[in-house]
Amino acid sequence: MGKRKYSLDEKRIASFIKEGRGQGEGKDYLPWHRVSDVPSSGRVHRVFCPKTGRVHQLLSDNEYYALLLFWWDDTVIDIREQFPLLDRRETLEIAALCGVKHPTDPISGALWVITTDFVVTVSTPYGVETIAVAVKPIDKLSHVRTLEKLEIERRYWERRDVKWSILTDKQLKTIFTQNLAWILDKAPQTIFLDARGFDIDAAVLRELVIEKEVRPQAPIQLVCSIVDHKLNYRAGTALAALRRLLSAKLIRADLHVENISELPVINFSIPGSGALQ
Repeated sequence: MGKRKYSLDEKRIASFIKEGRGQGEGKDYLPWHRVSDVPSSGRVHRVFCPKTGRVHQLLSDNEYYALLLFWWDDTVIDIREQFPLLDRRETLEIAALCGVKHPTDPISGALWVITTDFVVTVSTPYGVETIAVAVKPIDKLSHVRTLEKLEIERRYWERRDVKWSILTDKQLKTIFTQNLAWILDKAPQTIFLDARGFDIDAAVLRELVIEKEVRPQAPIQLVCSIVDHKLNYRAGTALAALRRLLSAKLIRADLHVENISELPVINFSIPGSGALQ
């Protein structure tokens, strides 16, 4: 069976606007497109982000990797995906000035609501700034129609003095983002308690301080198994805690190297056990 076609007519566009899609900030923001709305030829992701406190709707692996970079960046305050350029009269005008056809819905014929993949709020030495980011596979940038639509988007943000840029899979699919994905999968949404009511992450952190001194060259994954045995935890509990501690940046490591779970524990900066080696 083929994928269902995604269509937006004027009635549905009005319904989206009434729902508040494309509005709000932080945990209250509602993206214009949701994963459940749009058939995708690739993988889609629903990802909880501790920074925004909500689940993000991501339509490709590239968007997922971009979210990881924004989440990890301490200067980023807010992340809004599938951000609609709701004034279609303006985007239609820009398209005419560019001499290109405005995107239209292939089924209903309605003018398409153009979206920017990410609108990100960042803190700078000069105050809070908004940036807009398009995420595209690098091979799509050789397609004339893709470039035409991107030019409409670029000019829209230029009118608002908002910096606009493109991120491609070449920049996004890296060892660094793969490590971030491994970490974010266990990012804390709550405090994890053991059967005795103790904070698991705090208990694991204390044990890692000890283990770093006792067996500094042991792989961190092995050390976590030892900690599980010492604390009578189920296998994998300490490793999950490690990922949460990395997510909270209470423990640090070089995330640009492969297989960080196999690095010696001495390669991890753990509070109370000395600086990162």
